[in-house]
Amino acid sequence: MKVNHRAVFGLLAVGAACFSTVLSAPAAYAGSQNYIQITNHAGILANTCYKWRDAEGKNYCHNVRPVNDTWKAYFPEEATGAKIDLSTSVVDYATVDTAAVTDTNRNHCFEITGLVDRPKLQETGC
Repeated sequence: MKVNHRAVFGLLAVGAACFSTVLSAPAAYAGSQNYIQITNHAGILANTCYKWRDAEGKNYCHNVRPVNDTWKAYFPEEATGAKIDLSTSVVDYATVDTAAVTDTNRNHCFEITGLVDRPKLQETGC
């Protein structure tokens, strides 16, 4: 049986990429019961990135979240705060708004409002 080496190499590359994506994906629950919940009510595809204070190695993003979608980011156990960066998938992923969270002992709920030119990230309370 003749094997096409390019096809085999391509399959191995795809398999390796999928495997590394699974390994690098953040856990939905990282050890804390408290979370940041975000709902997208803006006219954008939203990206939110979380920079955890005192848990920098656990930073990650939720990307290309559609209108009316809701998602959560759980505080890592060692985190003492967070910075949330909002960007859009349309305009080169540049940060368009930011919010800070300093109390990790409770849940925080945010809403994204506005349109492509001026989306806003606002804490609403849970």
